[in-house]
Amino acid sequence: MNCASLPFKPKLTALTHAQTSKEDGAYLHIKIVSAPGQANIGKLKVDLPKQLPSRLETLQRACRAAVFDVNPAGCPAAAVVGTAWIVTPVLRNQLTGPAYLVSHEGVAFPDLVIVLQGEGITLDLEGQTDIRKGVTSSTFRSIPDAPISTFDLVLADGPHSVLAADLPAKAKRSMCRQSLAMGTALTGQNGAVIKQTTEIAVSGCPNKVKNKAGRKREKKGAGTKKASKNKKREDK
Repeated sequence: MNCASLPFKPKLTALTHAQTSKEDGAYLHIKIVSAPGQANIGKLKVDLPKQLPSRLETLQRACRAAVFDVNPAGCPAAAVVGTAWIVTPVLRNQLTGPAYLVSHEGVAFPDLVIVLQGEGITLDLEGQTDIRKGVTSSTFRSIPDAPISTFDLVLADGPHSVLAADLPAKAKRSMCRQSLAMGTALTGQNGAVIKQTTEIAVSGCPNKVKNKAGRKREKKGAGTKKASKNKKREDK
């Protein structure tokens, strides 16, 4: 099959929690879903919104590359900032594992390295970190050429959270009502590129208080319900 002719339409979504704190930072869940028959993902770049900056104190606790390369389990607990898992049709079980911050000599910011394991396989996904004008970018330049049904990455909140919350005082540390625009770029193994702005949804907001992405979904759902009611009246 000619890879260049394959469609490339993966779906990327993101979710954060409404409540944040100075002590525990912020939560972020990124999910990518790809349907069968598409070109495989080769590269991913994500630009986080300014409301979700990196926490300097966490970056400073990154695992040294010399330690990580010998055995990631030897890294300090503070260097583990998340969890990821991948579902692929070529394996019966998912690959899963922790996400580490790993520092390299001569590099300004630590990389985000995801160590996935399962069925005797160990796979490292390395995301290069860059921070400019308060915006954190992570670029995974070399993703193995294999079909991925779903990819999930959770950067948890808590004492070792890699993300903070930069919000106006009136927000009272809540992500509700925030417009959380995340720049994303997905590149297929066939060279196809999808660039978009992804609105990060917010969970835990009161029903009448949602971020932009939540209001869009609510409006769409209301339209569907209205159409359903009209159809019932027509059937009568």
